[in-house]
Amino acid sequence: MTAVRTVACPNCGGTLEVRAAGLSVNLACSYCGSLLDIARPEVALIEAHDKAARGFRLSPGRRGTLFDVEWEAVGALRRRDSGYTWEEYLLFNPYAGYRWLVLSDREWQFGTMLLDLPEGDDDTVTWRGERYTRDGEASTSETTAVLGEFYWRVRAGDTVEAALYERGDTVLSREGGGGEVNWTQLVPLEDGTVAEAFGLVPLKAKRAVRSPVPSPGIFDDLPTMFGLASAALVALLLAMVLISGPVERASGSVDAPFAATREGVKIGTLTVRRPWQFVTVTARGSDFDNRWVDLDYSLVDRATGQSIDGYGIVEHYSGYDSDGSWTEGSRKGSTLLGKVPRGTYDLYVDAAAHGWPSDPPPNTSGWSSLPETVSVSIEAETGALPWGNWWTAALLLFAFPCVAVWRRYREENAG
Repeated sequence: MTAVRTVACPNCGGTLEVRAAGLSVNLACSYCGSLLDIARPEVALIEAHDKAARGFRLSPGRRGTLFDVEWEAVGALRRRDSGYTWEEYLLFNPYAGYRWLVLSDREWQFGTMLLDLPEGDDDTVTWRGERYTRDGEASTSETTAVLGEFYWRVRAGDTVEAALYERGDTVLSREGGGGEVNWTQLVPLEDGTVAEAFGLVPLKAKRAVRSPVPSPGIFDDLPTMFGLASAALVALLLAMVLISGPVERASGSVDAPFAATREGVKIGTLTVRRPWQFVTVTARGSDFDNRWVDLDYSLVDRATGQSIDGYGIVEHYSGYDSDGSWTEGSRKGSTLLGKVPRGTYDLYVDAAAHGWPSDPPPNTSGWSSLPETVSVSIEAETGALPWGNWWTAALLLFAFPCVAVWRRYREENAG
């Protein structure tokens, strides 16, 4: 189409082609995204970046024929206003000049810059004898990503005041900024036409045409999502409290020996008064260190002799290494026995103490030798709340709105 000039990016050294040499003044490096001044023979760095804009549907250098003219995409912009994000592609032909391809809501439009300007006011304008009515409110459009070359200075963060006027399928776009006002005629193009012209894969789905009424912000439904999740979580907590039932407690203690297991120590008796209840068994060790105690619980039904078993542990360790002193473990441990049916139960415990790194020797006193023990107090109570289930429900209920926030934040800040 025209002679291509090759330049090197002063920031990353990448080799770049200037497709509209002599006309383009601004080039965004396709390797690092830096903005270059190519109006002069020596390429100057305007603004350095370390990441090029990605994700444009039509990359610079791609050619296609529309309206019997072969166009080459030389630049791409991603822009947004308060409710939409869209892409604009600058097309170039050395004999026909510049045109635009606009992709918004999966709808393509072909744009031609106007030399004969419309006349009118903010609400209606007349162009070539036809009246156009404003589409929605005027808004501020911001450029969020730049790729390729342009015949004017452009960079991410540039803003313009924009308004649209429509008559049927034809739209007139007015953009003002920097003391200039530019008008562009936009006519719709079928996705299949653009895809066939530039060798693109057709878009999978087509969204609704842009509404003349500004849409609500993309985060407006999130309070509803979080509100419903919070309400469900509170309702679940109330249900747990209601079904947890009356509280009964039983307590006792056990002296756990080393190198042996003290079996069948009865802690106390509990009565489960609801058809099903949770029972929590909490163990608290005395002041010990570098020790642990294994606790095997048996909740035995007096009527049937059947037992519900559980395991608990209390442990505490400390020491000193190159990073300083450290501690690990807890002298308190809780075990939740779930789905305990109505009835009267005796709680028994088997306890065995262990030393780290080895069990201590028996204490010698006179003619006898007694093993050291670790004293552990045990308390069991009915009516416990299954907090683990509640936290799991909270995680699941808030997962969807949190993912929605993350996805929409990415879409909002794309480019």
